[in-house]
Amino acid sequence: MDFHFGPGREGFEGHFGFGRRGRHRGGWGGGFGGGRGRGDLKYEILEALLEGPRHGYDIMLTIESKRGMRPSPGSIYPALQMLEDGDFVRSSERDGKRVYEITDKGRELYAQREPSHEEMPWSNPAFYATVADAMRQVHGIKDAVKQIAKSGNIELYKKAIEVLDKARRELFEILADHI
Repeated sequence: MDFHFGPGREGFEGHFGFGRRGRHRGGWGGGFGGGRGRGDLKYEILEALLEGPRHGYDIMLTIESKRGMRPSPGSIYPALQMLEDGDFVRSSERDGKRVYEITDKGRELYAQREPSHEEMPWSNPAFYATVADAMRQVHGIKDAVKQIAKSGNIELYKKAIEVLDKARRELFEILADHI
């Protein structure tokens, strides 16, 4: 397969770029914190390697220190392989570990990246702490509803429905105030 390195359905950009379904599809970039679009991981890897040669786990830790969440090995290592296949990074064996370093071609690719999303909330590690706290609250609500369900008490159900309905409406009011 010949890789092309611009936007498109195949090759480097097809796997780690925009792809055929558009930006921010699938993977870690979706879901509650969909701030990292498809293709951003390659830039995060290249940015980590600008600081010097690193092994895969060290790259994951460097990215985690910058964005607050660690990418999985299942995303890092295929991305490193694609970067290596495109001559954007090179790897060598050192002390029993595969170490990656950025090439001149990788520096050029990094320089062509889209403007930083620094102003986006997900670039701040505190964002993820807040989201994690919100998710703990949601799980707490779920646990309380399970306990009400186990009680079999219809009156508790009715009260719970009122509370949940009020909470849902208030959440939408908060959202409406910020759109």
